[in-house]
Amino acid sequence: MPPGLQPELERVRELLAPVRPVLERLGSDPSLGAALDKVLVCSPFFVDSVRRDDKLLEQLIDSQSLVRPMDRSALRAELDQLLQDAPDETTAMVVLRRMRRREWMRLAWREIADSSQVMDTLGELTDAADILIRGAMDFANRSLCTRHGVPRSADGEAQELTVFGMGKLGGGELNYSSDIDLVFIYPEAGETDGDRCISNEAYFTRLGQALIRLLDQKTPEGFVFRVDMRLRPFGDSGPLVCTEAAFENYLQQHGRDWERYAYVKARALTGQDEGELLRKEVLRPFVFRKYLDYGVFESLRGMKGMIEREVERRELQGNVKLGSGGIREIEFIAQVFQLLRGGSVPVLQHRSLVPVLGHLVSLGMLEKSLGEGLICSYEFLRRLENLLQARADEQTHDLPVSALERARLAFAMGYEDWDSLAKDVASNREFVQACFEKVVLAGEKPAKEQGDEPLDGLWDGSLGGRAASGLLDSLGVKHSGQLLATLAGLRDSNLYRRLDENGRQRLDTLVPRVLRAVTALENPEEALARMAGVLQSVGRRSAYFALLNENPGALERLARICGHSDMLAKQVSEHPLLLDELLDPRIFETPPDREQMNADLAQRFLRLDQDDEEAYAEALRQFQRAAVFRIALADMGGVLPLMKISDRLTDLAEIILDRTLSLAWKQMCARYGQPTFSENGESGLAGFAIAAYGKLGGLELGYGSDLDLVFLHDSRGDAQLTNGKRSIANDVFFARLATRLVNLISMPTTSGVLYEVDMRLRPSGNAGLMVGSLKAFERYQVQEAWTWEHQALLRSRAVAGSDTVREEFERIRRLVLTEHVRRENLCKEVTDMRERMRAELSAGDESLFDLKQDSGGIADIEFLVQYLVLAHAKRHPQLLTYSDNIRQLEGLVEAGVTSATDAMGLKQAYLAFRGALHEASLSGRKGTADIGMFAAERKLVRDCWRRLMVPA
Repeated sequence: MPPGLQPELERVRELLAPVRPVLERLGSDPSLGAALDKVLVCSPFFVDSVRRDDKLLEQLIDSQSLVRPMDRSALRAELDQLLQDAPDETTAMVVLRRMRRREWMRLAWREIADSSQVMDTLGELTDAADILIRGAMDFANRSLCTRHGVPRSADGEAQELTVFGMGKLGGGELNYSSDIDLVFIYPEAGETDGDRCISNEAYFTRLGQALIRLLDQKTPEGFVFRVDMRLRPFGDSGPLVCTEAAFENYLQQHGRDWERYAYVKARALTGQDEGELLRKEVLRPFVFRKYLDYGVFESLRGMKGMIEREVERRELQGNVKLGSGGIREIEFIAQVFQLLRGGSVPVLQHRSLVPVLGHLVSLGMLEKSLGEGLICSYEFLRRLENLLQARADEQTHDLPVSALERARLAFAMGYEDWDSLAKDVASNREFVQACFEKVVLAGEKPAKEQGDEPLDGLWDGSLGGRAASGLLDSLGVKHSGQLLATLAGLRDSNLYRRLDENGRQRLDTLVPRVLRAVTALENPEEALARMAGVLQSVGRRSAYFALLNENPGALERLARICGHSDMLAKQVSEHPLLLDELLDPRIFETPPDREQMNADLAQRFLRLDQDDEEAYAEALRQFQRAAVFRIALADMGGVLPLMKISDRLTDLAEIILDRTLSLAWKQMCARYGQPTFSENGESGLAGFAIAAYGKLGGLELGYGSDLDLVFLHDSRGDAQLTNGKRSIANDVFFARLATRLVNLISMPTTSGVLYEVDMRLRPSGNAGLMVGSLKAFERYQVQEAWTWEHQALLRSRAVAGSDTVREEFERIRRLVLTEHVRRENLCKEVTDMRERMRAELSAGDESLFDLKQDSGGIADIEFLVQYLVLAHAKRHPQLLTYSDNIRQLEGLVEAGVTSATDAMGLKQAYLAFRGALHEASLSGRKGTADIGMFAAERKLVRDCWRRLMVPA
C-alpha cells in the first residue's frame, strides 16, 4: 500500500465498521484477502455498495464469483426467476438494479485485483448488460402481451422486437459506466391478437418505452443503464420504433457517413432470426460497400476535426477516449479499414476492435509493429478507462488532477506512483497518435499547398491557350493540343456535370495530380486519354477519386498502366474494384503464385452462403479479374518470362476449375447423393474429371483465351444410380453437373464472365454427349477420331476432378497416340488441315503478318511439332510426357527426331511470336505485325516445314 493512501484506507475501514463481519469473511479467505485493501481504497463505488447492502457482497462470497469468470447461464436463470416472481414494474426495477450493482461490484473487484484480463472484463460487462436488457425486455413484453395479446403480421405470423445494441455494447466491449445506444426495429405492420387490440407500431412503441423506463429511470436503487436512442432513424425527431422496410429505406435514402461508422458494431440483442437477417440483407450493404470507398478518409477526418474542436473547447486534452492518441483514434484506424475493405474482405466485418486489428496484420493491410502496438495500447487505455470509471461508477474518461485520485489510479493500475503511470500513458498516446497520422492522415495535404500546383490552371481554365501550351512544352509534351483537348473533353463531359459538389471537388483535386503523373511518361497524350476513360468510367462513384487522391502511389501506378497498356486501362474502367490492387507498391514486381491465388480465393469465399450460387460466381469473377490484372502487370513490368506468364494464367484457370467443380459436386450430391455403379458383382462410387485441351491443355494460356474442355466419368455396369433420397441415373447426374459447371464458369455477372467454354473437342463435337464415359471416350478415339482430333489429344491434360478418372484419361491418351494414330496418311492430313486453317482464319495481307495463322507463324510451328510427335510416338512414347510445344520440341531432340539447331530455332521463333502476341494483347492491338518484321524467324519456320514434314 503506498504511504499516501494509508490514511484513506483507515477512513474507509471506519466507514465500513457496521459491516465488519462480511469484511472479515473476505479477509480470512486466502484467495481474496490479499486484494481487499486495494479494492477498498481504489473503488469508492465498491465501498458505497457494501455500505448500502452488504448482502450483495455476501452473495458474491458464497458463490465464489470474485475468483472466477461469470457463469452466464446461471446469471440468466437467476434473473429470469426473480423477474418471473416480480409482481409489478417497481419490483422489477429493484431486481434489475440490485443485480447490476452486484455484478459491477464483482467486476470492479476482479479488475482492481488484476485477476481478469481487460478484454475479458469488457466481454463480461457486455454479457451482463445483454442479460439485463433481455430480462427487462421479457418482463415488459409479458406485461404488454397480457394486456393486448401477441403482435402479428397481416399473415398472422407472431412479431418480435429486435433491439440493436450499438457502439461498445454491440462490439462486446462495454465500458464500466457506459451509456448504451439502442435502436428498435420490428418486422412489419399488423396488430395484436388480444381483446384490447392495438397496432404493432403502438405495441412496440410501448414496449420500447417500458424497456427504457426499466433500465434508465433513476430510483433509490439507482439505474441500470443510461439509454441513448439518438442513433435511431432521424434521431430524436424520428419514431421510437420502425419496421424493417422503413429502416432499409432510411439507410438507402438518408443514411449518412457517421451512421456507417455507428452500424459497424450493430448487434441484435433480442429477436430471433430477424436480427441476423437484418444485418445481412440491410445493414451489411449499407456499411460494407462492395466498392472501395476511400471517401471514408475524408468523412473520418471531418469527424475527427469536430472531436478535436470539442476537446479544445471543453479543455479535454486529458481525456483518454477523445483526446489525441486516445481510444477513439484506435477505433477510427480499425473502422476506416472496415468501411474501406469490409465489403470484399468479410473477416473485417467483425464487430470487435482487437480481432479486426489482428486480421489487418495477417492480411498485410497494417504493418505488424503498428497492429500489435495498437492492440497493446488499446488494452492499456481501456483498462485505464475502466479503472477510472470503477472508482465511483461514473462515466468519465478524464485523467484525475487531485493527488489522492492520481494515487488511487496509479495503485489500481499496478504502478508505484503517478509519474510512472503518466509516463506510460503519454507513451501509449504518442504511439497511437503517430499511427493515426500515418494511416488516416497520410493523404491529407496542408491547406496552404492547395492551389499552388501549377497544373491546376490547365484544368480550371485559368491558364490561357498559349501559356498552357508553353507549360506543357516545358514538361516535354510533344502534342500539347491533343492533351488539352482530352482535358477539355473531360471538363465538358456529362460525368463532370452530373457530379455532386463533393465529387466535383474530389475530381478538381485529382486532375492536376493526374497531369503531373502522365507528363512524366514517354507518351503523356495517350496516357491521359486512357486515364480520362478510366475517370469517366469509375466516376459514377466519386469515392474512387478519393482513393487516388489518398494514395499518390496508386495514382502513379495507374498512370503507368495507362501509358503502357490499353487492355489493362480498359480492365480498370470496366472493373473499378481493380483499383484496390494498385494500393500494393509491389504490384509490378510480385505476381501472385499458385499458393497465393489459392489463399486469396479461400479468403473471398469466407462467410459466403454455399447455396448462393450467384454470390460464389461473383466472388470467382472478382478473384479472376484481380489475378489476371496482377499477372498482366508483372508481364508489363518484365518480371516474368513469357512462359512463366502462361504458367500463372494456367494455374489460375486450374484453380477456378477445381473450385467450381468442388462447389458444383457438393451441391449435386447434397440434392441427389453420390453416383454409384455396380459391375460384375463389384460396386463403387463413380468419379468425374475435367480434361483440358488447346491452350489450357498445352500450358500456354493467354489473356482472353477460351477454355477447351471435355468432361468424363468412370461410371459403368448395370446399376448406375445416385445413392440419395432423390436418386437419379448417373448419366443424368453427370449431365446436370456439367451444365452447372459450365453455367458457373460462363454465367454473366456484374463482373463479367470467367471464361468462354468451348466443348466442341468432345467426341462427336456438338452432336455428342456433354459428358462421356471413359469407355465411350476410348472407343471413339480408337475407332472414329480424325487425325486433327488426335492432334488435339496430344495437347490435352486432365486438370481437375477424380484422381482415378484423371489417371485413366492419361492411360487412354497414351494408348491412342502410340497405337491408334493413322500414320500412313499423317503428313497429308496434317498439311491439309493446316492449309484449310490458314485460308479460313488468317487476318494477314500484303502489308501485315498474322502472327498465328500466316505461313511461318505460330500455327506452323504447332502443327510441325504435333506431326513429328504423332509420327514418332510409337517408337518414342516418352514424347507424350508433356502437352506443351516447348517441352515436346525438347523431347524430339532427345529422341533424335530433330536436330538441336532446328529445335532451338523453332523455339526462339515460337517465343518471339508469342511475346509479340502478348504485347499486342496488352496494348489492345490485333495479333499482326508489319510484314517486314520477323523475316528471319518466318524463313526458319518455312525451311523446317519443308525439310521435316515428310512421312515417317
